[in-house]
Amino acid sequence: MTAEIVIMNKTAVALAADSAVTITTSTGTKVYTTNKLFMLSKYHPVGIMIYGNANMMALPWETIIKYYRKQFGNTCFDTLEQYGADFISYLEKSTFLLDLLQKSDS
Repeated sequence: MTAEIVIMNKTAVALAADSAVTITTSTGTKVYTTNKLFMLSKYHPVGIMIYGNANMMALPWETIIKYYRKQFGNTCFDTLEQYGADFISYLEKSTFLLDLLQKSDS
């Protein structure tokens, strides 16, 4: 089970997440350590947390976020909602996911 917490006040936001991921197979359960908290922007203090499925279309969210962050550059928005909308738009419009999947299959 993932534990994530956000603490906010008028001037700041603090994000925290545990680092455990549990994989259950027919042979048993195994616990691994992973990152669930990432910087969405390299230049601005905007973070993103993941939970549940660590992949989208067989690609790790970590990889997807890093590709987004690279193309995002030092773009700045006025609200967190705009950052979220831009990230979702990136997921909807990007062909890089299919390109990465094809490379990983070969």
